[in-house]
Amino acid sequence: MIRTGVMMLALSLPLSGYAADKIRVLAEGEEASCELVSKQVCSTTSMNPEEECLARHKKQAADAGADALLIRGSEDSRRNKPSLTGMKTVVTTKVSADYYRCAAAATAAETVVKDSEGWSTVEKRLLVLESLKSKGLISDAEYQLKRQDILKDL
Repeated sequence: MIRTGVMMLALSLPLSGYAADKIRVLAEGEEASCELVSKQVCSTTSMNPEEECLARHKKQAADAGADALLIRGSEDSRRNKPSLTGMKTVVTTKVSADYYRCAAAATAAETVVKDSEGWSTVEKRLLVLESLKSKGLISDAEYQLKRQDILKDL
């Protein structure tokens, strides 16, 4: 019974690592067209907190069904801890990140464009724009600006 559990664990580890490799890190502002999945905080006392938290965030994002993450910032806190050689300073770093699903927005836009084959490019662009607005991926103000730009092309 225990061996089966260990084997299942061993088989599942490479798959979760593979999924975490597919997570991309977004720059500030790139998340505008993506759907927010979750917000998480990683806390560590590691000597390389950025690397450790990035790996942990990528795995958690994959588990949450996200395909991208945005690192929001980090915060350090220091505390003294007694040790055999005196007092030791322990630095705890908290790195916050937001997990996003961006592929869904791109897929929705592609589906609308594929369904509208044979139509003019202006009609296609308006349909894609309407689809993005109905899914809440762009604001009303962005919708109106883009719509005016498209209609100027007529």
